[in-house]
Amino acid sequence: MENPPGTTGESWLVKVSTTHARTDPHACPSHLRTAVRPLLGAEAAGAPFTPHMGERPKLLQDFGAGPLFAALDLWEHERWQPGRVVDELRQTSGAFRGRSASAHPSLIAWTIQAFERYVAARTREQYTARAAGLPPTVPVRLDWTARTALREHPDGRGARQYEHKTWGRQYASADGAVRDLWIPSFGRAKPDRPAAEKAAIAYVVAQGLPARRRARQARPPETSLVNPRPPERVRVFDVGCADGSVTLLLDWGPDTVRERFGRDAAPAFVAAATGTGVRPGASCVDCKVIGHCAELPRTPHLWGPFRGAAPFRARRRSISAWDLRLHGDCPAQYHLVRQLYLNDLTPENPGARRGRVVDAVLNARHERPLPGGCRELPQAHEGMLPPGHSLEEPLALSALRMLDEHRALCPLDGLKQDEKVLPQHRVTAYIPELDVVVLAVPDLLHTRRGRWIWRETKTAAAPLWEGRSLLRGFPQLALAVLLFDKGAVGEGARCGRVELEHLREGVGASRLEAIDPSRPATVAEAHEVIADLAEPLLRDTSYEPRTGRHCHTCQVRTWCAPGTAYVSASPPDSVPDAPGSVEPA
Repeated sequence: MENPPGTTGESWLVKVSTTHARTDPHACPSHLRTAVRPLLGAEAAGAPFTPHMGERPKLLQDFGAGPLFAALDLWEHERWQPGRVVDELRQTSGAFRGRSASAHPSLIAWTIQAFERYVAARTREQYTARAAGLPPTVPVRLDWTARTALREHPDGRGARQYEHKTWGRQYASADGAVRDLWIPSFGRAKPDRPAAEKAAIAYVVAQGLPARRRARQARPPETSLVNPRPPERVRVFDVGCADGSVTLLLDWGPDTVRERFGRDAAPAFVAAATGTGVRPGASCVDCKVIGHCAELPRTPHLWGPFRGAAPFRARRRSISAWDLRLHGDCPAQYHLVRQLYLNDLTPENPGARRGRVVDAVLNARHERPLPGGCRELPQAHEGMLPPGHSLEEPLALSALRMLDEHRALCPLDGLKQDEKVLPQHRVTAYIPELDVVVLAVPDLLHTRRGRWIWRETKTAAAPLWEGRSLLRGFPQLALAVLLFDKGAVGEGARCGRVELEHLREGVGASRLEAIDPSRPATVAEAHEVIADLAEPLLRDTSYEPRTGRHCHTCQVRTWCAPGTAYVSASPPDSVPDAPGSVEPA
């Protein structure tokens, strides 16, 4: 099998993580095919990126579980007492013995809580296991790895050797009969995981042996690495770092492990290793061959030339309208939520919950539109809301009234059958000089007589502010204008239109605003709006907290001292109404 286009190197090694077994409809098949082949690299494409001059800034830890795993290493392998580990976290900001970057103060606060909860959960589980007659399990220092021997000739996938790895905290009984894996989740413990992923995890836990980590592009030994005495029992736990909850994901014997791997995991790995086709999206951030992708629109100087010194680039990154809004409110919140994925389980405010339900109903309707759009539907009633929704009666009634308002504003009214209708369609672009991937997900993208129309739908309790710029108030509209201007939306996109559907529950209170992305004044304003938000984000390396009304609904305020102090001193009587839709990560 030939190397994928745009790659150089060798493709005989296929190295998969258990996460590659997950089915993601938005993942790029070509990216997955190159990602599981670590000896492949990218061919040179065009002019190289301009190197950054000046001193490298001090960067913060960007792996949320990094300090937690380092702390658990001290407790489990160095036999430090938990109190001593916590003191070390506070004194070193997580940079134990200088082995890693310092962490954001809020990440340290999160890590201390997560560490203490993990220790308590692990101690409880071991006590329960002993009471049930199970042998104790002790920590295993090196990562379990399962590897085949190097074959002389490649198979039908071009592979001569396979390697399987997983992630988590490893434990085994003294006689090897029981092996456990504990997987930390940043919020609550996951109640379950996909069947293919569970089978892949169980395979590594049962068949793997401890092995030292290699450099990313180093070749593995030619010999196989397979446990000669597989355990009689494989158990996998999910532990919630935000609340200490624990879920037993699986408890299997060797026969079940083999059967489930062959049935569920192996087909998923084959699909990852042989996929073809291109699907621009979040996969572009880690793609080796982004410079050769013909499907990914290039949008140099998307918001104009970068003002001042270019940002330091440690590696490729992405930005979305959600990123811009969060960082504009509070850089610390952006870093903790969008980069580290922390979540203190604070319930969403009522406006956000109502907006999600309205979004879900409209997306389902627009997936299978009626000839006359939503205007053909009867008046909204309780049965139209998604099963199991969490809205109390007043909020549910408010959502229904907004759905009725949408009937008059539905963009699909009178749309011909040959037009394209794309709910929640991902629009992706690449800024080559910054090595930045731009991700956008309009609520609805559709054509009408050859023109692309980008519709954003927002639910709100309050009317639009008269006199305030729509692009400034809704940066996703400004981003849409720039993507139209650069031709990144679709054929004929420069002749398109951007719309804001602002839904309120009062009869006739909703509004539809149209924006022409071809007007020079509109494009100039969009340049200014996005530059004002994106450039501080791309330059930021410290992510300092910025307090304000947004602190009342912040997902990470539990670990933010300034935010907690602000909320204590400020009444929550005017918490902002959250947007009705939230862009996916």
